[in-house]
Amino acid sequence: MLQKLFHVNICVRDMERSIRFYEGLGFNKVNDFTLDDPSVGDALGLKAKKLRGVFMRLGNDANAPVLDLVQFIDPPPQGQPYPSLNNIGICRIAFTVDDIDQTYQELKAKKVECVAPLKKINGPNGAVIGVVCFKDPDGTILELISGM
Repeated sequence: MLQKLFHVNICVRDMERSIRFYEGLGFNKVNDFTLDDPSVGDALGLKAKKLRGVFMRLGNDANAPVLDLVQFIDPPPQGQPYPSLNNIGICRIAFTVDDIDQTYQELKAKKVECVAPLKKINGPNGAVIGVVCFKDPDGTILELISGM
């Protein structure tokens, strides 16, 4: 049945702005493509005719999952990301970091909007888990976690 996670997809309004943001988090662009075909949306259940996709990856492992940014061009993107983390569906994407305190300070220096300040919580087996959630340029919620 399932073999591995291939990608996580985020719909964006402004591809260049989003590429800069995710590169600032450490992602590398590995593929940039445009699909311009009246049937491109059929597999997605949409009436889309044209879209741009950019695959981005953390690290150099060619087999690692990719972050798939997509900007619908025809028709343009619509709607808003979930307003809070307790909506049904995919509510956030989490990334591990070695030094969450330093990474949190870097986010604040870049004026990235955090949902709440960095919190340290007591985890299983005496672990201290650092957690902070923040928003990308379109408001999609991402999470940093350490100590897992």
